[in-house]
Amino acid sequence: MSLHGIRTVAGLELKQRARTSRWPIVLLLWFLFVAGVTFLSYKALNTAAIKAGPTLYDVTTFLVLGLSMLVVPSLTATSVNGDREAGVLATLQTTLLTPADIIVGKLVSSWAIALVFLGVSSPFLIWAWIAGGIGFGQVVGSLLVLAFVLAVTCAIGLAFSTLTARTVASAVLTYLGMAGLVFGTVIVFFMSFFLVQNREQVRYYGIPDSFWQSQPTNADGSPSPDAVVPTVGDCRHLTREENVIHTERIWWLLPMNPFVVVADAAPGRVLTNRDVYTGFQPMREISIGARAARAGADPRERQECNFGNPGDPAELPPLQSGPIYPYGLAFYLALGAGATWLAIRRTRTPVTRLPNGTRIA
Repeated sequence: MSLHGIRTVAGLELKQRARTSRWPIVLLLWFLFVAGVTFLSYKALNTAAIKAGPTLYDVTTFLVLGLSMLVVPSLTATSVNGDREAGVLATLQTTLLTPADIIVGKLVSSWAIALVFLGVSSPFLIWAWIAGGIGFGQVVGSLLVLAFVLAVTCAIGLAFSTLTARTVASAVLTYLGMAGLVFGTVIVFFMSFFLVQNREQVRYYGIPDSFWQSQPTNADGSPSPDAVVPTVGDCRHLTREENVIHTERIWWLLPMNPFVVVADAAPGRVLTNRDVYTGFQPMREISIGARAARAGADPRERQECNFGNPGDPAELPPLQSGPIYPYGLAFYLALGAGATWLAIRRTRTPVTRLPNGTRIA
């Protein structure tokens, strides 16, 4: 593999895509759609008198990531088998270019186009930063993680493009792979609850059952007007048996989800004090939920005797663990490297076996 070879293939790919008239139209539609959603979100937040910055930032970031999962796979899902059908791949393989030059060059070109889409969306993230409530490092961190996820997405599309002979099959498999990462990880995580659920004794601070049993009732079983209203003095430290879900055993499914990785990687996010929460902030809530899942079942005593008085026990904040995005980045690094290695291996020559009906040149 050489830098000159990678640059040559990447340049050819970019020139080929630049000559088509659809990409400027796609970029324009992308810009208009993101601009429309961002503007409507901003107007809605101002109407609701909510601080626009954090919510606008979260909505725009997730919108860009979601659209990227739809657009970016089309850049590489038909790259190799499409060239093979057109007889272009065999021409490249007869030159001094190595399989690594071809695959990495195609990967670089597709990633460059994906970064163009990300660059078109970046003004709206900067708009959210200007609106206030988030730090500049938060914007930069999200852009870097988004760029990394897009590179891995391109590598996955390339791998499927070398595994199948038909472009339709590789495109479908790539989109199914993206759906598995986005939706499959969440579905499997929640469906696995019954596998990690146990009946255990749980401590809580609340009203004992004997208090309610000692209160007078009417003939139909409803509370009598003579019933005593419980106070803080009636609260006791008690235990009861409940179903406890140990999410610390299955939390590793969440870092496989690109939305969880992007949400948890944004620096400067407040994760412990829920009193500062205002508005709809999906990235913050996803990050809190993912870290709480890693922390697992809360061993602390549950507070059930808060009657709204200043001296009453306050509700415990969510149990938090360390960040989980490093695990997600490591997973995507391994996934991207494995997909690239597989694509290089599948384009080596001489080819020992090709599917029926596949042309070589």
